[in-house]
Amino acid sequence: MGKDYYELLGVQKNASDEDIRKAYKKLARQYHPDLNPDASEEKFKEIASAYEVLKDSEKREIYDQYGEEGLNGNMGGMGGMGGFDLFDMFTGRASSASRPRGPVKAETVRHELPVTLEELYNGSVRKIRVTRTRVCKDCNGVGATKKEAVKTCTRCNGQGAVNEMRQVAPGFMTQVRKACPQCSGEGKIMDKQFMCKSCNGKKVVSEKKTLDVHIDRGMHDKAKIVFEGEADEKPGVQAGDIVFVLAEKDHPVFSRDGANLIIQKKIKLSEALTGVEFMVEHLDKRKLLIKNKPGEVIRTDQVKQITGEGMPHHRNPYEKGNLYIKFDVEFPDRVDAKLAESLMTLLPPKAKLEVNREELEEVVLEDQTIDRSNRGPRREAYDDDEDEGHGEGQGISCASQ
Repeated sequence: MGKDYYELLGVQKNASDEDIRKAYKKLARQYHPDLNPDASEEKFKEIASAYEVLKDSEKREIYDQYGEEGLNGNMGGMGGMGGFDLFDMFTGRASSASRPRGPVKAETVRHELPVTLEELYNGSVRKIRVTRTRVCKDCNGVGATKKEAVKTCTRCNGQGAVNEMRQVAPGFMTQVRKACPQCSGEGKIMDKQFMCKSCNGKKVVSEKKTLDVHIDRGMHDKAKIVFEGEADEKPGVQAGDIVFVLAEKDHPVFSRDGANLIIQKKIKLSEALTGVEFMVEHLDKRKLLIKNKPGEVIRTDQVKQITGEGMPHHRNPYEKGNLYIKFDVEFPDRVDAKLAESLMTLLPPKAKLEVNREELEEVVLEDQTIDRSNRGPRREAYDDDEDEGHGEGQGISCASQ
């Protein structure tokens, strides 16, 4: 595993980014050679290297999974400051001298990886087979069995491009630059009798590899899992990275909000009034018997919680969020008159209307209706009166004066 970066900075493994930054800042003041001549320069280098990894979320994930070896040696070019200067932190200035220098790196390849909520809850390992290029070992990336067989292109003088005059209009010529046709833009030509048979002169060969993609418990949608140096490789170019971006699938029962889980539950009015009891199969196959407190009434759109039954926290899976249940109370369409009278004896009395009923005009509620043109409820009754004698669809028009 190599050095324990968390121990070097004196923080817990689940420390926040701010805790890590504060710990580094404190130790850097103590061990920076320019601030403390008696401090150990080697100790300061170790602290800076640890901070360089832990402050970067992608590098931190790799280190947490595979340790120092999992970084593939790409941190070796950090120098004493690891690409970050203490005085840059204090003054806010950027120092080009402090940035790491190294070989050109090939492009990063990104893949979307669909994952279920069960995988994010329980953790999972997915085996993904990838195809990438690697420098041919038989010719060491030369493309020929001996280096002398590869020579500088005489037409472009090794530049890979040549100038060409092209007519753009009658009597008008312009100069354009294009890839050299003799060397196909590579700047080198090869004696084909010495061409490497393993790569056919391409300098690289195709290779397949199976990657074990570790999906940690509590990971979020769009979280990145990085495999450094596992993408394409070319001569003189450092192999690129492969990045898997998690894409969380919809779940038929649970929805997720950070570390919390949410269930939409429809219950009958009788359950809302007299007590509800139902079973939910959790994401780890446990079966939960859920019920409310005796005598408690549940209202529609009311939300109840079950503490500690949500998603595990990433990097701290023994702590979990909550499970929230939002209730939708289903009312009956009709109530029989005799049943309504019986209910009146059980339910709180209705409010009395203190008015002279003989002075009122009684109307009855009806279901709302909407016409096809979406102009509002019962609009057609008004349209018939207004349109009479004016022609179909004329309506009312306004004009400014």
